[in-house]
Amino acid sequence: MAQEPTSQELARSPSLIAGKALLQEARDTAARGCISTSEVLVRILCAGEIKIGLRTDYSRFSMRDTTGTFRGFEVDLARAIAKFLGVRLVPVAVEPKNRIPMLASGAADLVIATMGHTLLRDAQAVFIQPHYYRSRTVIVGAHDTQVSNWDDLRAGRTACVPLGASFNILLAQRHIRLMTFETPQQLTDALNFNRCAIIVHDDTYFMSRLADANWAGRFGIKFDFATLPWGMAVARTGTQEFAELLTLLSIAFHADGVFRDLAAANGLDLSFLDQQRARWSTPACVGPNGLPSPDCLVPPTDTSTDDRPTSFADTLTGIESNVRNWLGMGLDLSILKSTATFGLMIEGIYYSLALICGSMVSTLCFSFGFAWAGRSPIAPLRWLVFGLSAVGQSTPMPLLMFFGYIVAGGLTYYSPTIALLTAIMVLGFYNGSYTGRALIEARHALLADPARLGSDAVHDGTAIRRGTIVVAWSQLVSFMVNATKGSPAADMIGVPEFLAVLTDLTAHLPDRVGVYLVLLVFYSALVLLVIQALAIIEHRVIRVMAHPR
Repeated sequence: MAQEPTSQELARSPSLIAGKALLQEARDTAARGCISTSEVLVRILCAGEIKIGLRTDYSRFSMRDTTGTFRGFEVDLARAIAKFLGVRLVPVAVEPKNRIPMLASGAADLVIATMGHTLLRDAQAVFIQPHYYRSRTVIVGAHDTQVSNWDDLRAGRTACVPLGASFNILLAQRHIRLMTFETPQQLTDALNFNRCAIIVHDDTYFMSRLADANWAGRFGIKFDFATLPWGMAVARTGTQEFAELLTLLSIAFHADGVFRDLAAANGLDLSFLDQQRARWSTPACVGPNGLPSPDCLVPPTDTSTDDRPTSFADTLTGIESNVRNWLGMGLDLSILKSTATFGLMIEGIYYSLALICGSMVSTLCFSFGFAWAGRSPIAPLRWLVFGLSAVGQSTPMPLLMFFGYIVAGGLTYYSPTIALLTAIMVLGFYNGSYTGRALIEARHALLADPARLGSDAVHDGTAIRRGTIVVAWSQLVSFMVNATKGSPAADMIGVPEFLAVLTDLTAHLPDRVGVYLVLLVFYSALVLLVIQALAIIEHRVIRVMAHPR
């Protein structure tokens, strides 16, 4: 375990003068009463403990062993902060997907959990600057895997990524198929057992693995991107004094070499920390109040080409606040707040609409095609139709999708267009196998009961067709709606351009609930819209067929 800094070691930093004064003011406030305070720093001092979110699975930074003990650079940093505050450290286990939500809910007072400081996350939490570390994102794969640039990744490959990582949005925007994993260990296991050809993570995660000659003999870094500063973070509300104190303490930890010494004790790369120590040891970067000069700070990373807030982001933040205050529920609408994620969602909706409209047309074509062939005078054609209908009715949709993808992949090279057309054809075949049989049975029923058509209409082909549609209309409606509801099954054939946008967004955002909620509302509204449209068609068209003038 790294040695924690002493008060004498920190006394050299001028920022500590302002920091100690701020801490004393908070202690004085705590001494006057702790019942109704809203400032997190005062609550920490009143409770005599600080809850710091730490990861449990990140080698050299924060690991929890079988005894429940946390070890690593970030753990040592958490202990140093708790010691400076004079309170007990309470480690709180966090994951990439829940780091920020745990801050917002108060489950953690501070998070130090390998979290990159990005523009998008700036709207979700307060990041402490100067940053305590920096990483770059790397693509890792077997030495014989031919991936050296973005073009190689876009050629139909799947990238395996950690859930909630900031760099996932960059991959999603390039239409690279994503497979998400909850923990880094699951990610490397997938690489080791050939479930994933390439994985993506911070270079810091691969330090110990690349030091292993056996592992490094099989795998290596293909290329890197997205240099990312790491920041401690606190909640956006009630943390003004706490954030200022941590800022002053970070300057002191850089200037006095505390960050560097803790990192060196855990075998980390020190290049960034050496640079920062030199920067924060100069008066030019520290103001008279001990706070940093903005020109000396490393800015947050723009993780996308278009990561601005949407025009209605503030309204959504108000909705989240109202839901939290009125219902006591946490609602995260981050998917709609960023132009990057909102753009992905809109793109996914466009593809979904294309799929749904196409599958409805395909369902009608297969329905009437099966119905026509099913009454053909050619016996083998009728047998073929009944055989295909039996296959469509007895095979689960995911299995049909899988076989559709296999057939399409054998005939031509994968592309978004081929995937879309395959999904449309499979959905049409699945639903048409039911409705085609319904139309055949409706026709037989009408011919067996001529009174339903009228004696003069028995030999009228147009009347028979109209009557058949009227009788089978409920089945047609049911499976047209089913074509809409069944469209998410297209995800089974790997079509990231529309439905797999769900994977892209949940891979990037820490809270899946908001993503699923928005998409649930979208698909529910879409199904209701289809039902209403079919009701209008029934009123205006089917009735004309049933009662022609």
